[in-house]
Amino acid sequence: MEKAYFFRNSITRVALLLIILTSSINCGVKKQKYFTHPNAYLVNQLANKKIIMLADFAHSYPLPYKSLIFLLDKWLEMVKSGESKSDNIVLVLEADTQEVSNLKNFIATGNLTPLIKFWLPYNTLEWIEFCEDLRNISLKVKSFNEQREVPKIYFDILAGETFNVFDNPEGIKRTREEDAKFFVNIRDSLSAKRIINYLAKNKNKKAIIFYGNMHLIKSNVHKNVGNALPESETKGFYLAHYLIEKFGADSVLSINQWKAPKQMLENSPFAAAGDSNIFVYSRDITWENIPSWRWEDFDGFILRREEQSPAHYLAYIFSKNVIEADISRMQYLEKYLPGALAERYYNEAKESLQMLTGQKFNKISEWQTWFKENNYDGINRLDSKEFEKEIFDRYYNNPADIKTKLLLRELGFGPAIMGTQLLPKLEWESIWKDVLPKIKYLDAVGVLWVGTTKEKIEASKYLLTMVHGFMPGQKFKPQDYLKLYRKYYERVDY
Repeated sequence: MEKAYFFRNSITRVALLLIILTSSINCGVKKQKYFTHPNAYLVNQLANKKIIMLADFAHSYPLPYKSLIFLLDKWLEMVKSGESKSDNIVLVLEADTQEVSNLKNFIATGNLTPLIKFWLPYNTLEWIEFCEDLRNISLKVKSFNEQREVPKIYFDILAGETFNVFDNPEGIKRTREEDAKFFVNIRDSLSAKRIINYLAKNKNKKAIIFYGNMHLIKSNVHKNVGNALPESETKGFYLAHYLIEKFGADSVLSINQWKAPKQMLENSPFAAAGDSNIFVYSRDITWENIPSWRWEDFDGFILRREEQSPAHYLAYIFSKNVIEADISRMQYLEKYLPGALAERYYNEAKESLQMLTGQKFNKISEWQTWFKENNYDGINRLDSKEFEKEIFDRYYNNPADIKTKLLLRELGFGPAIMGTQLLPKLEWESIWKDVLPKIKYLDAVGVLWVGTTKEKIEASKYLLTMVHGFMPGQKFKPQDYLKLYRKYYERVDY
């Protein structure tokens, strides 16, 4: 009996000690403040969320696009391996029905032409690359489904916008004030209704929404983009609010993305994450709010460590097809001037023509006559002394103009062009000798997508020459050349 009592008593004491130790350990363990594998974490959140909203934090730039593709790749990987059961997804894009219809046609057929023509000369090389990436995702899903009977993976793409830019005369002829009021009071509510109706008809689907970061703000805020309205008329809600109102705060996760300054991270609770991207809930961010937003306007953030590589606009691809598209757009838009959107797109087409040709005409008929009478050669234009002088004058005559600096950065100049200190004039010859091949490289990539047959042949030859030194004998698709450019000239791995 004594042995039994001693044994039971010993067990009791040990158990009590273990409880005390466990309690002490649990009290000392702090709740995790961040997650070092944000894409896997977000895929796991789909188990309990109806909607994941991911910010497009720089329209048309490659890193935001790639951030979505990386998330979709992780989703597909985890569903295939059985780590995630969220196998029925719709991707909602900040795009109109015509654009998404053309995108779906490209995904099904591989024919890019209708998709490119729909937006030419607007949008960027990186946007086309993004469309190629989405097609690859869709083809992976199709391939996986063909190899098994069940369970299937379902992946759809939905246009979030109800406003078709080039097939909506009422929209493109609105004044700046009318356009601002539409943005403040109507646009996001229409997008929300479209998404809500789709999910009501497809009850088993979860949504990943990829929209500009402002649209992910949950609270009632001033939406005075462009300062077209008095402040008293600018309060309104964005897309996230309407979706939360319908599905509940626990069903919607609103995630902004931000390139966090290194010095901020090094002196923060997130320093131990090193160079990793991390996901952090807004409630765990202790920094003061920055001018662009308040942390609490979103559920969380992906704090990114990659450098931003610039976008490269189709409007500045030196091709006959771009010139024809410029003139065609101006003809269509002219009758809706001075509408705010009509004026914006008209001026962008005109600026494109001026860059591609060096001419300064004001009338559409003058552009048409010049183009008809001149056998345009984009390479000759790029190699000309006139083009070099125009770039030189544009830069040194407008040393503080951010628009000029951005344009040159997007053409192929390095990050130094964005600095406050001017590039030295005495070194211009060597600067131009270094930057012109980069401009021509990017131009050739664009030509492979949007150029004439003859232009594409010459562009392919040029690109093969450029990459021969480090990848002899290899031939790439346009998107491969673009990634190589970012790797070797921008020093980024996406």
